[in-house]
Amino acid sequence: MSATITTTTTTTTYTSNEPLFGGTVRPRGGDGGPELHDISHSPYGSQANKESLSDAIDDMAVPSWVKAFAKNILGVGDEGNLPSESGAAKTINNFQKEHDIGLLSVEQMQKMAETGYCTGKDGKTFQVPEEVQLAAQKMMDNNGELFKKMESATDGKHDGKLGQGDYGNAIKDGTISKNGGEDGGGTSVRGLSDKDFMNAIMNGNIATTRPSEYGAAKTINDFQKEQDIGLLSVENLKMMAETGYCKDKNGNTVQVPEEVQGAAQRMMENNGELFKKLESATDGKHDGKLGQGDFGEALKDGSIGKDNGKETVTLSFDSPQKTQWGGQTDGLPSDASAAKTINDFQKDKDIGLLSVENLKMMAETGYAKDKDGNTVQVPEDVQLAAQKMMDNNGELFKKLESATDGKHDGKLGQGDYNEAIKDGTISKDTGTRGAPAPDNTPISTGGLPTGSDAAKTINEFQKHKDIGLLSVENLKMMAETGYAKDKNGNTVQVPEDVQAAAQKLMDNNGELFKKLEASTDGKHDGKLGQGDYGMAIKDGTISA
Repeated sequence: MSATITTTTTTTTYTSNEPLFGGTVRPRGGDGGPELHDISHSPYGSQANKESLSDAIDDMAVPSWVKAFAKNILGVGDEGNLPSESGAAKTINNFQKEHDIGLLSVEQMQKMAETGYCTGKDGKTFQVPEEVQLAAQKMMDNNGELFKKMESATDGKHDGKLGQGDYGNAIKDGTISKNGGEDGGGTSVRGLSDKDFMNAIMNGNIATTRPSEYGAAKTINDFQKEQDIGLLSVENLKMMAETGYCKDKNGNTVQVPEEVQGAAQRMMENNGELFKKLESATDGKHDGKLGQGDFGEALKDGSIGKDNGKETVTLSFDSPQKTQWGGQTDGLPSDASAAKTINDFQKDKDIGLLSVENLKMMAETGYAKDKDGNTVQVPEDVQLAAQKMMDNNGELFKKLESATDGKHDGKLGQGDYNEAIKDGTISKDTGTRGAPAPDNTPISTGGLPTGSDAAKTINEFQKHKDIGLLSVENLKMMAETGYAKDKNGNTVQVPEDVQAAAQKLMDNNGELFKKLEASTDGKHDGKLGQGDYGMAIKDGTISA
């Protein structure tokens, strides 16, 4: 059986021989739909197949809420593994008390959920128990729904900080129950039957709504005026879309209403297409800042048109093919063309050295920092070129940035382009787009080294670079970008096998890293010592 996910702008298809089955479905108000219903299923298929399908859905060119919808329909979502609301709240509260953390910020909770590490009040990073990480994931699930409910229980304020007393007050006011684990689990069955749900899918009758361009723009404009935010930056809007919190005019973290988060998500879709249209409406400048007057000007000049504020997204079902960078894999330029475009951009903007961080920002948002530190929008062809440079773990960027002096320091110089042509790294641009490169990126863990091989590779890298303690943040950077901070704080490129080894260590919520880093002294402080490898072999954690 095949199925298809269709939005008003994107259709992504994946051919699968596996039957389709129902999962937990939660169309949410902030994502456009007023309805709320759950459908549960029995597990189907191997874990490896589920992980592969989950990874493929993550790479779809659709909004995050549609990805979650798709995962839950296909039974590969995470909700079934998470604790109940009351169980998660109790676990986090006990953790706060044990570590004397008076206020736990939304940023800290997100870090805990994503990495399994937390920074204590003394500034030291330490590992949290697995049940605490799962509880944090529950708190941040569904756009941080539970965190938002809990953090305001004592004083009614949504400031992005969870106090120790909020748990007791949330029980008093009925936000959560006191049983610490029996409510809110992902196993209850209500709403449509599996048969009715399958019929609805096949007939194309599953539908929800999201803000239209006009609806999203008006919602954000109303929010700006209400909060007296003169200029809303692309960074702040991105935070709003991802977490449901933003910085107010005084720099304080505040929660935004659900419809505002949904509008922010709409603004950032398709490489921030709507944001870019709006932010330049008043003065024609693309500086990554949305002014309060831009909405009215965009209506005047026809950039957006008035409508009822909503648009319907119909979801029938055919699971997804792997795509990258917002579905642009098939439309990226050739190596030579991308290199020339970025080089021309550097010269035009007088950027002597273009950092890997700046290029990544450019690829993901369509904005970059210029030589003076100002945020500027880049042309579409430059963003596509940046995406090509960062494709396949930054393969092309790595080849180019060392062309002049052989150094991999995460900085691309203006002269690297010509040197790369001279040494044959790339050919001279013909102005044509290359065929898409074959996708050799491993899905899930297929293609990554074994745990023992990964541990050995990282240990040899540490010794070679004289890095006594390798932090979880450094290893995460290495896994995601192929760059690391050396012992002097300089950014250096790591070999491909080292990046793959780092990915293995960070796989499954950093499972292998956690095992290794405590081998010598039993401490989970988020730092991997050079001696941990040998001790892990001695205690049988890994083989030699």
